[in-house]
Amino acid sequence: MDGDEHVRDWAALHLTEPPGGFVGGWLKATAAVARPLVRAGVSPNMVTVAALVMAVVAVPLAAIDGWVGPAAACLAVTISGLLDSLDGAVAVQAGRTTKVGFLLDSALDRIADAAYPAALAVAAGGGAWIAVGATAACWWLEYVRARGSLAGVTGKALITPGERPTRIILTAVGLGLPMLATAALWGHVVIVGGSAVLLFVDSLRRLGGAEPSAPKGAS
Repeated sequence: MDGDEHVRDWAALHLTEPPGGFVGGWLKATAAVARPLVRAGVSPNMVTVAALVMAVVAVPLAAIDGWVGPAAACLAVTISGLLDSLDGAVAVQAGRTTKVGFLLDSALDRIADAAYPAALAVAAGGGAWIAVGATAACWWLEYVRARGSLAGVTGKALITPGERPTRIILTAVGLGLPMLATAALWGHVVIVGGSAVLLFVDSLRRLGGAEPSAPKGAS
């Protein structure tokens, strides 16, 4: 399928309007990369697993002395982020958006969300507790989104400042410039944690508005 068809299918899959601008252009670019992979027989799940492997590999790479280790970890995180965007594109292009793939992608993403702060803590030479807080913020954000969907939150999905692209960019910058690794960890805590609170409040508001009103006189 061409780029416009890909964007429409992606939007239908994510229950939102077809995006334009940078996001729409990015989706068309990933579609262009995905097409030859589909022709080569690469499955979306293979791309998902590869993205996780690159995220996890970043942790031991960050421990290598000198600038080489953090630079290699930065490259691994960047590749992981690109693959994370690409698995969905391969699924849409191949017409293989399965429930198994949905679960696998979501579950492995949570492991990657823990690997990113861990790599930053290693590069910073400390900050394990901040890394725990950063991981908790990521997991809470995604947990609120998942439980809100199950509870019946409807309408256009709220896109927060703490989505995965932000986490990946923060991690890549903190690894590429190790003197900023601790600041990048705090960025995870503040930006992603604040986004989790924002999503939680928005979900409560939507669910409250959807509750049937009690009849007058009812207690």
